[in-house]
Amino acid sequence: MPDDLRWTSFDLIFFDCDSTLSSIEGIDELARFKGKEWRVGVLTEKAMNGDLDLSEVYGKRLQAIRPTRGQLKAVEEKYWETLVPDAQAVVAALRFLNKQVFIVSGGLAEPVRGFGKRLGVPAENIRAVELEYNELSGNWWQYYQHDTQHGQTYLDHDEGPLTVSSGKPAIIQALAGAKHGRRMMIGDGASDLAARSVVDLFVGFGGVVKREKVMKGADVFVAVNSLAPVLPLAVGPSAYARLIGTPYQAVYDRGLALIRDQVSTLIQSPELQATFLGAFAALNR
Repeated sequence: MPDDLRWTSFDLIFFDCDSTLSSIEGIDELARFKGKEWRVGVLTEKAMNGDLDLSEVYGKRLQAIRPTRGQLKAVEEKYWETLVPDAQAVVAALRFLNKQVFIVSGGLAEPVRGFGKRLGVPAENIRAVELEYNELSGNWWQYYQHDTQHGQTYLDHDEGPLTVSSGKPAIIQALAGAKHGRRMMIGDGASDLAARSVVDLFVGFGGVVKREKVMKGADVFVAVNSLAPVLPLAVGPSAYARLIGTPYQAVYDRGLALIRDQVSTLIQSPELQATFLGAFAALNR
C-alpha cells in the first residue's frame, strides 16, 4: 500500500470481468436465454455477496442452463456491448504505459477470453473456467462444420481455484510468478476481495453493483459507474507527463477528478487519503 506521502505506481494490474469490465454477469445472461434468470441470478448474487461459497453454486447454475457454444459466443458479444464506461480506454492506457494487464474471472473461459482479446489483453494473461462439451450433441456426424460446433452443449466444467470463493489468490500468484512489480486488483465480488492478501492495493468496484462486504474490505472503493479512477490509482502522478497530448490524457483527467470529488468515501483510511491527496496535489489544479 502506498505510504510516506508517495503514491507508487503498480506494474501488474488484475481485473475481474463480470460487473467490473462489463456490466453483466455472463452466467446470468446464459440463464436469460433459457428463461431461468431468476433462479440462477439468486445463486450468483449470494455467491458474489459472500453469503454462499462459489463452489456451492457453480455446478448447479451450469446444470440448470446447459449452455451451447453458440450461446457462449453470444455472451462474448454481450460483454462487448455492455463495457463499463472508460474500461477500454483505461486498459489501452495501461498497456501504453507498459503495465501488464490481466483478467482473472470466475466466468466461462470462451466468452471471457474472446472479450479480453478485444480489449487487448493477451490470451496468456486471461484465466477463467474451462468447459467440456458433449461433442455428440446436435448433428454430431457433421462435427467439422462451424454451425455444428456451436450447437455442442455443456457436459462438465473444470473445477479449480476459480470455482471456489477463495481461489483467486492462487491464480494471481501463479500469473505473477517471478514478474517484478507491485500488484493491484480491481473487482466487485467477495471472490475478488479474497485476493487482497496477495496484492499491494485492492480496489473494490461498485459502479455496477455495490456490495457491502467489498466496500468495507477494500483499500479503495470506486462507487461511480466508470473505471477512469483506476488509471491514476494504478500509474500514479509521475506517469501523467507521458499521457499529455495522447488519447489517454482525458481518461486520466476524468479519473482524477472523480477521485477528488469523493475521496473521503472512496478512500476510507485517513492515512491513505493523505497519501493520495499529497501525491496528486500538483496535478490539474
